[in-house]
Amino acid sequence: MIVIIFFWKIILEGATMDATIATNLEEFESTLDNYPVNENNYTAYFVDTTKGRGENPTDMLIRQFNYNKNKNFKILYAGFKGCGKSTELLRLKRELEKDFVIDIFSVREKLDPNNFTISELLIAITADLLVFVHKNLNSIVLSKELLTKLESWSEKTVKENITYNYAERETGAGVNINLGLGKIINFFAKLNFDFRAGRKFTEVTTIETEKTLSDLILHCNLIVGEIKSQLAKIKKSNIIIIIEDLEKVPLEITEKLFFHNPRQLTSIACSFVYTYPISLVYNPRYNIIKQEFDYPLILPMIKVHDKEWQDNESGIENILTILDRRIDKNRDLIPRDLLKNFIRMSGGALRDLFLMLNLAAQNALNLGRNSIEERDYIYSVNKLKNDYSNSIAYNEKNGMTPQEYYDLLVKCYHDKEKKPLNDRGMLDLRYNMCVLGYNSENWYDVHPVVKEILKEKKMI
Repeated sequence: MIVIIFFWKIILEGATMDATIATNLEEFESTLDNYPVNENNYTAYFVDTTKGRGENPTDMLIRQFNYNKNKNFKILYAGFKGCGKSTELLRLKRELEKDFVIDIFSVREKLDPNNFTISELLIAITADLLVFVHKNLNSIVLSKELLTKLESWSEKTVKENITYNYAERETGAGVNINLGLGKIINFFAKLNFDFRAGRKFTEVTTIETEKTLSDLILHCNLIVGEIKSQLAKIKKSNIIIIIEDLEKVPLEITEKLFFHNPRQLTSIACSFVYTYPISLVYNPRYNIIKQEFDYPLILPMIKVHDKEWQDNESGIENILTILDRRIDKNRDLIPRDLLKNFIRMSGGALRDLFLMLNLAAQNALNLGRNSIEERDYIYSVNKLKNDYSNSIAYNEKNGMTPQEYYDLLVKCYHDKEKKPLNDRGMLDLRYNMCVLGYNSENWYDVHPVVKEILKEKKMI
């Protein structure tokens, strides 16, 4: 069997940097860069945050894969942006890679994140499987019969002569694109290149979309079947590909992907772990979608306060440990008590925490200082408040006004049970992180920065 977990990572400068620890404010930008933890810095940066979260679904997922190696799992893995999903999925990879082949895939590298379809996603999946075969040619070989089927299908699908060696972008130099596997890889690499250039799949095919999708799934499953039958040669049980960052693409794309094509997403004979936008978990159609999946998992935020806004010490200590791995606490760059205020104001969202610390460091440097003070903290909070305030705006799609959103935020803040209704406005507020969710008790509250906005407007 093949377990496929698509791990969508941004391949940009700085994304795979080695672990460093900031010894001055100038180095904050590199150590608090908001890129996911990667293979080069995992050991230095990883912190177990289970106590702060209240639970961790990754543990269950690792256990299920290890004890059910022959099952094709279909997993939804949701969480707020910046809550640490990338780090948890990398932990999943490292825990399983002894027995599984793990492929790391990037939606922003392979697709246009602002404009892609289910067909393009499956094309990218197939391309990655073929590149895997190419890199393991000594052990994994596709039969001549399958290569003939793939070549015939590709020629029918794209009515153009592909002479440029697009395959070298995926596999390196030395790919013969005139026959066999090289020709097939080049075909899929060409489609991927077109997608990144903004061309839709329908523009490079002469057959109907439904037929294309059916054929894509068929041929991808043929490839999967041959790879699965030969994994024992490389002493592996499965292939794992982790799909990440789908919650960071426009919401209308993920809605169409999951609401219109859930069965297609689970139709390839592999196990999938899809990251999933947290706002769609609370969509009425979610109950229909999750029937196509084995486990719908949610990674909670690290909880820095309780329902009464009292400190949650476990969460704060978790985040202090994360920061101690990145900022030298012996250099007096920021007072400990002030650092805790940054953590409280982040609501447990590491992305916001890192942003505020970077803004504060830059403000201190602009004023000729080598350490962060209270005024730098206030400066960074005001900047973040401005960002969140700008996100509470008129919604042309559903006609909701800023005042209607503010009314929902006030109601959420005053709700003693912290169980807001899952109406459209609340879905939007979760999507833009004005409302955050915490642990297995499944409660929600306004982002601490948004709380400050409501205070300024004298709404609470």
